Amino acid sequence: MLTCPVHDSDTNMPAKRNNTLHALEDMGLDIRQPETGYRFSVDSLLLADFCRPGRRHHVLDLGTGCGVISLIIARKFPDIKVTAVEIQEKLIDLARENVSRNRLGDRITVVHGDLNNIGDFIKAQGVDHVVSNPPYRTPVSGRICIDSMEALARHEILTDIERVIQAARYALRPGGRLSVIFPAERVAGLISSLVSNRLEPKRMQMVHPSPERKARMCMIEACRDAGRELHVLPPMFLNL
Repeated sequence: MLTCPVHDSDTNMPAKRNNTLHALEDMGLDIRQPETGYRFSVDSLLLADFCRPGRRHHVLDLGTGCGVISLIIARKFPDIKVTAVEIQEKLIDLARENVSRNRLGDRITVVHGDLNNIGDFIKAQGVDHVVSNPPYRTPVSGRICIDSMEALARHEILTDIERVIQAARYALRPGGRLSVIFPAERVAGLISSLVSNRLEPKRMQMVHPSPERKARMCMIEACRDAGRELHVLPPMFLNL
């Protein structure tokens, strides 16, 4: 299990307006992110730990935000290459800065693109593994985030889980894998969409705030054009 304390980092570098610098100490990473609005959460850290690309794999990170998942997996797996895709210009700038700051520019390429038009920047069957922490709040569920950057990152406005899965299907080679995290209450729809796009669930793990509380999130790894055999891992308890 990944244990990355996250805290404001002391630095002699001048702080950029409206951004803060955080450290993931166990990974040796410093990550700048917006001071308000969209900020990466424990979901991204959990998914980065769950993702397990193979040796020399090309990984596609759909909706990279400030680049946190790409940075963690690039640090954990030193022989992989990562293409990190983000549609929001402000987050693209942060992701590129974070890749440069952590000296991973030779292994992570940040692309400004829309996953709904994935063929513009990724060739069909061109990657080995896709990872995504997609927007998962429907526009009608609860109150829309006031901050527009956070709204686009958290709510299914510009895309939804079906289009994320279709983009993953397009990009993955036969036998390639998708790792995704999604609300536990919507996992039935996620599995249905995966299967209909011929991405067969292979590993699944439920994430609970504590042993006595119901699951909040679910992580699934699916394989393109594979047979049916699902391994359900022991539940994870965050003790929040």
